[in-house]
Amino acid sequence: KSEELAARFRFDSGRDTVSVSAQMLTENLDESVELLRLALNEPTFSEVAFQRVQQQVASIIRSNETDPNQIASATFRELAFGNHPYGRPVEGTLESLASLTPDILRQAHQRALVRSRVFIGVVGDITPAELGPLLDSLLGDLPADGPEIPEAVEMAPESGLRIVDFQSPQSVAIFGHQGIARDDPDYIPAYVMNHILGDGGFSARLTQEVREKRGLSYGVSSFLSPFDQAALYLGSFASGNETMAQAIEVVRAEWAKMASEGVTEDELAAAKQYLTGAYPLRFSGNAAIAGILAGLQFAGLPIDYPATRNAMVEAVTTDDIRRVAAGILRPDALLFVVVGQPQNLE
Repeated sequence: KSEELAARFRFDSGRDTVSVSAQMLTENLDESVELLRLALNEPTFSEVAFQRVQQQVASIIRSNETDPNQIASATFRELAFGNHPYGRPVEGTLESLASLTPDILRQAHQRALVRSRVFIGVVGDITPAELGPLLDSLLGDLPADGPEIPEAVEMAPESGLRIVDFQSPQSVAIFGHQGIARDDPDYIPAYVMNHILGDGGFSARLTQEVREKRGLSYGVSSFLSPFDQAALYLGSFASGNETMAQAIEVVRAEWAKMASEGVTEDELAAAKQYLTGAYPLRFSGNAAIAGILAGLQFAGLPIDYPATRNAMVEAVTTDDIRRVAAGILRPDALLFVVVGQPQNLE
């Protein structure tokens, strides 16, 4: 039916959200909205569909069990968060998957999709006056509220090194420690700092030191990872088994250098130029803009954030970054999870 209407619906789930995106033609708006309403409010969870998806997810889980990147991520999350939901795999395990039934999915649907927690972004050929009744029709029959959300959690005080044996000529590493919340006043300076440290492509310090100068990895990056109820500062790279130990030492050294020295004026100027110039490219179409609008609400950012964001980046100083780097970068607290057979590491 959606193909007949030239409508596109996408459903996804993550650690914090169940996301729904919809694209539809104005001429088919009423029929498309009704189709989406049925999907949101009256899913059948038929036995045939359930078994098909169950098999697909089982295939994903089995694939993850032999993927060193997935193994590293899962191990890091388990060490960081233990039995908190953030410490568990989104797809579950083969055992938990096998225990599911269509009735359990129906119960989960009633708990997860509730009106009080909906964030909406709409872009296109529709006015606010037209949108209100449409949303009432689309979402009005959902439960008003759901169960309590798990409490906020900080990363466990794990540090040092964990090795997961995996036969491969190279090793994969995930590293990180406690991060910074998205609504923290220092998030923008931290974001600019991280661009210089590990997220600025070939110009980033980690790339320069690990890849360009020493040839220890094809790629290394770091990134801020603020969840709704936790925040991490993470990074990843792969290196040969014989060079992994050296690569880890270089990463630790650059982490410590940034924490103690901050950045130069030239580095900051280049980062600002890139970050402010690239930002408008995110608004590449209606779907992207709608996603950004919903994301701003979920993150608790003001409605004028897109208009003020670049000015906040431009306002960051080297003193800001030195202060923020000293506060959030903790070389001694870094936890490295290495999957492979690295040499000279215990």
